[in-house]
Amino acid sequence: MPAIDSPAQLQGQYRVSRNLWLVISAVVVVVTLLVGAIGYIFAGYAYTSSRISNAAGAVSAVNSHRSLVNTTFALLDEQVASLETMTDNKLAKSTSGKIVAESQTMSTTIAGDDDALVTARSRLHDQQWLTRISTGRLTAEAGRIDRAREAVATARSAARDYVQFGGFLQVYYQALIDWDTMVADANINDFVGTTGADSALQADAAAALGVSNAPGLPKEFHDYLIALQVYAADVARLLNAISTRDQAALDTANKLVLADVATLNAVDFTATTAKIRSYYQRYRDDFNAQMDKAAA
Repeated sequence: MPAIDSPAQLQGQYRVSRNLWLVISAVVVVVTLLVGAIGYIFAGYAYTSSRISNAAGAVSAVNSHRSLVNTTFALLDEQVASLETMTDNKLAKSTSGKIVAESQTMSTTIAGDDDALVTARSRLHDQQWLTRISTGRLTAEAGRIDRAREAVATARSAARDYVQFGGFLQVYYQALIDWDTMVADANINDFVGTTGADSALQADAAAALGVSNAPGLPKEFHDYLIALQVYAADVARLLNAISTRDQAALDTANKLVLADVATLNAVDFTATTAKIRSYYQRYRDDFNAQMDKAAA
């Protein structure tokens, strides 16, 4: 007959069996945790990569418009420079309208870029429990988006300023067109035409003065418009003196008009173009510097 184990032997076998199961259970728990951790890491990495990819796409979209923005900056700069030697005020007004239109186009083009950047940045922080191990990568990408948004904001600010500047020039050159018309009518002794053109000159000079705070506009334009308003008012006095045949008033008005012309001629526009171009060049420089940081 087989030997019957003693109680001590049975207890020893039980302890060995229980220890074995404890080891197996511990291994199973460790393996389960390890598999879960690896799954968490891979899932977090994949999710983070998709968010970063979307963000990089939004930055790339802005960068794709970089050439258009720089081309527009260059064109606007050329148009501003061309006004310096332009003698046809109607052509100058037309060019001013192009400055407005091109600036608005640039602003519209990049407006959608900012919306995409805002959306991409907000999604970088989705599911933070899953992307916690990739915080550094997400923070770096958020920084790139912020630089791109700064670049977009700079371009939009430049466009907004150019729109106001171009709008001023349109009214300004309209006043000069009125002046040309007034002189032309006076040269052919068209009293009615001269009077009407002078009234238009007074109104448009006042309108231009009202928007002479346009960004980047040198003070010489403001000074010139003040003198032009005075001149137009004195011409009205002169025309009234002619109409009433008041010789004393005519002599006085004539002296005032001559003094006004001297004041107008004394306004020095020599450095104005350089001042305007310098003001807007800083926008172009800032835009490209910010885009360089975003693309890095």
